[in-house]
Amino acid sequence: MNVIFWLVGTLVVVLGPIILIHELGHFIFAKLAGVRVEEFGFGFPPRLLKLWHGKGYLEIGTTRVTIPAGLRSPPRLEVGTRVDAVAQQLDDDTYILRHLTVLDSDAEYREHASETAHEDLHLRGELTTLEAGTLYSLNLLPMGAFVKMTGEEDPSDLRSLAAQPKRWRVAIMAAGPLLNIIVAFMLLVGAYTTGFPDRWLVEVTSVEPGTAAEEAGLQPADVILAVGGERIEDGMEQLRSIIRAAPEQTVELMVLRGEETLTLTATPRSTPEGYGLLGIMMAPWPDRSALRHYSLPEALSAGTTDITAAILMTVQVPALLARGDMTPQEARPASMVGISEILAISLQQSIEWGLAFRVLQTASLISLALGLTNLLPLPALDGGHILFVLIEAVRGRRISPRYEQIFHSVGLVILVSLMAWVMFQDLINPIIPWSLLR
Repeated sequence: MNVIFWLVGTLVVVLGPIILIHELGHFIFAKLAGVRVEEFGFGFPPRLLKLWHGKGYLEIGTTRVTIPAGLRSPPRLEVGTRVDAVAQQLDDDTYILRHLTVLDSDAEYREHASETAHEDLHLRGELTTLEAGTLYSLNLLPMGAFVKMTGEEDPSDLRSLAAQPKRWRVAIMAAGPLLNIIVAFMLLVGAYTTGFPDRWLVEVTSVEPGTAAEEAGLQPADVILAVGGERIEDGMEQLRSIIRAAPEQTVELMVLRGEETLTLTATPRSTPEGYGLLGIMMAPWPDRSALRHYSLPEALSAGTTDITAAILMTVQVPALLARGDMTPQEARPASMVGISEILAISLQQSIEWGLAFRVLQTASLISLALGLTNLLPLPALDGGHILFVLIEAVRGRRISPRYEQIFHSVGLVILVSLMAWVMFQDLINPIIPWSLLR
């Protein structure tokens, strides 16, 4: 239950907003391009609630009437139906809808036609155009958002995505990933400005039975400050180096336990290779006395360096795997489960440490990974749609919408199958042991 609490909480609080930002990029540029956005959903279906409709318009005969945001349309409303509309004329001689009724029969039509208009305008007749406005919905699965646009592959509708100029189609598809990359940079800048430790201590996460650590009295949650008079400043690597160099030698450990500082004596056991072994599982712990708050220019510079290094590392992964400089385990893809687990550990550490940088840093890397992955020229991804636009630009004519739809549909099935397999692997062979979510 504790694991589920952390995974679901992280999904809603951290990962969900990262996905929401991605879809918001698509949404904003689709609106700028004039593409009909049929629905912007918070979370993934099934749908729970229709929150509201955005601003739209309809035409009765040749008269255009604006549908204000939030006005509920009657059921069975579609082009060709007969309607009775009550509209208010504005100062700019446009009309805004106040009430709309669908007329089912000739008798009802005649009854409505005999009504007095008063100060409002009554429009009665056949609905010739309907642009209902974007539906904003709340959905069951709290995993970000989705954008439903008209005709992603079919250009027959002038307001469809596929009917837009090439530059707009590329901009709409690229906007989500690029916004993720921008947000990744902003999160890193925030991580550095909120405070970044220059020195690292070591937290004991577990003690192996029958080892030098147990004999010395070390306990989980102890923070090791110094060993043999040498202050720990470089975290786990420094501690590991000191202990490995002291087999069967007595060393003093300065330990922080709660609010109390203790001095313990330990004699690391000798391994068959002749190295010292203390017998603990450990994790990094920030030295709050060495917390550095970066200025904005320093944070911008550090964030730029980190983002550049992460992008270069991502590009170099195939070559590193081929040379054997990176193991398949280190390069394994992560599903929603694995990503949530990594974020949950980071959120937990930020709460324990009282420092925001860890979760901001991890969220930044996840946002960057989401942006870069979606730019890959693969079916069903944003990069796959961009690839078709680039092919169209080179050929001088577009690929058949039918073939494009088949390409993305088959690719989506393959992609979902692969992600299901990765998710299964993340469940049975987690990237980080589940026991760390405490």
